[in-house]
Amino acid sequence: MARIIYDLASKGKGLYHIYTDLDFWDARGVLKGLAKVKRNFGNSPPGDQYPTQVVVEDLSSRVKKEIEKRLKCAIPSPPRHLIVQSIIFSGKFEFDRTQYYPDRWSPEKVIFFTRNRLPMNQPVINSPYKWVEITIKGNVVTIQQQKGARPEDQIQPITKKARTEAYGPTCF
Repeated sequence: MARIIYDLASKGKGLYHIYTDLDFWDARGVLKGLAKVKRNFGNSPPGDQYPTQVVVEDLSSRVKKEIEKRLKCAIPSPPRHLIVQSIIFSGKFEFDRTQYYPDRWSPEKVIFFTRNRLPMNQPVINSPYKWVEITIKGNVVTIQQQKGARPEDQIQPITKKARTEAYGPTCF
């Protein structure tokens, strides 16, 4: 469940303005077509803990209830910018899984969910010579940068059977 902080300064301006700990890209998907989602670069509340702002100029209670309902159902993860920044500077990122994920989730589900939320288009995280490994020890999830080729990308020796079989495109 994503946390919500209401911005009281916007009440006089006729806006519905909240901050949430849901990542910017996740909030865009959750609130698509319903509200305007912005990044929070400010210090009140801190942008590292609450990276997303949600702004709606419509004051109808139906829109407010729908936004809050969607955010309460959403499961937050560590902000992507913090993960990339930590991997650049220290080579790893650690967080407490109980802070973000439900206790009933198995370690495999936590790893799967965390891997799918990583920004894999960033060369820091995913390139031919750098990749990340996710491990769990106790309640601490570690995203560790590894250098070199991935273990599954190692070149396998060509077998005699593979040499005799014809290779063709599979799209026809």
